[in-house]
Amino acid sequence: MNGWERVKSSKVRFGGRHSPLGGDERPSSRTVRLGRVQPQPPTHRTIYCNDRDANLPVRFKKRFQNDMAINNTLVEILQDNQWVNIPWKKLQVGDIVKVKQDGFFPADLLFLASTNADGVCYIETSNLDGETNLKIRKALERTWDYSTAEKGAEFKGEVQCEQPNNSLYTFTGNLIFQKQTLPLSPTQLLLRGCSLRNTEYIVASVIFTGHETKVMMNAMNVPSKRSTLERKLDKLILTLLGTLFLMCFIGAIGSGVFIDRKYWYLGLSKGVEAQFNPDRRIVVAAATILTLITLFSTIIPISLYVSIEMIKVFQSTQFINKDLHMYHAETNTPALARTSNLNEELGQIEYIFSDKTGTLTRNMMEFFKCSIGGIVYGTGVTEIEMGGAERTGEKVEMRKSANAVRERGFNFDDDRLMRGAWRNEPNPDACKVNIFSVK
Repeated sequence: MNGWERVKSSKVRFGGRHSPLGGDERPSSRTVRLGRVQPQPPTHRTIYCNDRDANLPVRFKKRFQNDMAINNTLVEILQDNQWVNIPWKKLQVGDIVKVKQDGFFPADLLFLASTNADGVCYIETSNLDGETNLKIRKALERTWDYSTAEKGAEFKGEVQCEQPNNSLYTFTGNLIFQKQTLPLSPTQLLLRGCSLRNTEYIVASVIFTGHETKVMMNAMNVPSKRSTLERKLDKLILTLLGTLFLMCFIGAIGSGVFIDRKYWYLGLSKGVEAQFNPDRRIVVAAATILTLITLFSTIIPISLYVSIEMIKVFQSTQFINKDLHMYHAETNTPALARTSNLNEELGQIEYIFSDKTGTLTRNMMEFFKCSIGGIVYGTGVTEIEMGGAERTGEKVEMRKSANAVRERGFNFDDDRLMRGAWRNEPNPDACKVNIFSVK
């Protein structure tokens, strides 16, 4: 009996009215609904939990296309009433797996049971959305008891759910278990890439694997990091290479067509080599094209690549790494060019966009202006003053003395207060308190 026949029979078994006295079951026209989705063969999948033979004809996707190191990571799977370690690449849809604390989920899983009494577990989704706050997932109450190998071997259920998609926060499906249809929601879904936290271990059934997992369906191709110069240079080299083969092809055809014994000065008498024999023109053309490629290969500027790479290395080691304007004196950190592929792109950045996480922001307070008793002190210019002057077209000058104090966070300079001059101010006590408290 194939998968769809079993689904149809399940509708008959669970669709009829059951008599408490054990009467005959009568088939009903009622169908099992997946939330608000009507189950149809092209739009949803049926998974038989803990039954590899039933899932095999469907040919769900495995994990052979992913990175080998990840594919060879071990995960515990239920086989013959015991937990057995197998690599991720051998995982199949419908398998019952066991994931321990701090372990990563090898596929999209249906959460069945955990060591917590209330059937919950805590997961970290930082690999998906960057959030480090733990999320709560809760299994269906009817599956809480299947947390051991003995109980897990008894678990037989059918999962009818949506087809693989890239929506990380939605999931619609039903679990047909013990003659009951239990609705599923994203609360019971454990996505691949997340990790288990604050829970000894959980037991789950595999729903999506490999490239059908939600995280893989959201993955994008790695963008090219080649510079504009490299892309243009590659196009130029390919154009020259095509021109080279065209020239050699035309020359080879001409050599095979026009070679003739009547040109006595070529010495093409009887007994010449095959590559010069007019009776074997195809051999002549093949030999000629190899000769012409050798002669004309100088039009390909291979040395240009070497010269450009040498220039990039020199720019990185001598100009970027030794640039005084890029030296950070506070941490004694010079610039360090880790790659020279994008040297020619430097200086062409016009706008920098940053998200709300503030990756490119720097919160540093600098004290260079104050107001004491209604009098403004300090020769520094604030950003507000600079912006106002720019709008009005005024010119702002910053006056700093040679003896000005330069300390981290303290960049204040005013001859009326510094170097003991605060004693001559109308309110020296207030000036003393404010200046020395900040310093």
